[in-house]
Amino acid sequence: MSTAKAPRPKRNFSSLAPLTTKTLVDQVVDAIVEATAKGIFLPGDRIVEAEVARSLNVSRIPVREALRLLESQGVVVSERYRGMRLMSVNIDRLEKTLKVRLALEKLAGAEVIARAMADPAILAPLEDIVTQMHAAADAGDGFLVASLDTAFHLCLCELSDNDTLVRTWKPLSRQLTIIFGLSTLKKDIKAIVAEHDDVIDALRKGDRSAFDKLMEVHILEYSRAVDYEKLVEQLRMLEHRDNTD
Repeated sequence: MSTAKAPRPKRNFSSLAPLTTKTLVDQVVDAIVEATAKGIFLPGDRIVEAEVARSLNVSRIPVREALRLLESQGVVVSERYRGMRLMSVNIDRLEKTLKVRLALEKLAGAEVIARAMADPAILAPLEDIVTQMHAAADAGDGFLVASLDTAFHLCLCELSDNDTLVRTWKPLSRQLTIIFGLSTLKKDIKAIVAEHDDVIDALRKGDRSAFDKLMEVHILEYSRAVDYEKLVEQLRMLEHRDNTD
């Protein structure tokens, strides 16, 4: 004797909870990254969970989760018996990070150039970000320039239409925002934006060799021009002087 299956109820997506733009943990992560990029927290500083929670007026739970996420992305490092510390910006660490980034973005550029030859309009999102970067530079907003700088390079990777490449690049994004942010304390932010005009121009022309050479300068040479360790030392001395005045 066969039994008839009960009809499957229709899915009612309206009963699901609405999506939120950012969770509290995400907001805590963003606050820590922004403070570090602006030189408020400094690379190598100890991050005390209770102090961050108190400053942001949140419980320690989202701070703890935020620090775990940042640890997985290399922004903070857990040291036995010493707690969490912000990533260092020594030359060796930066070189390794930037060389990986360069390899990924050269590959992204090659794939974007191939796609843009068939449809130049795919470069529009990059052009829009650079327009925003110019406006941020005109307003003197170094952190916004740094955030948009990260968004530009993520967008370049996303336009490659290579999911594996994007998943490999993304964990570096918050480290890069910090590095970009610190560089705006030393470099002319309008010059930083102008570098991105050159990147888009190379993509439009479709010259992969020229693009690769430009990216070597943009990612490696310009970054090497900033002595991040010395910059952090100077900021630490200024902080100490302000605290003792």
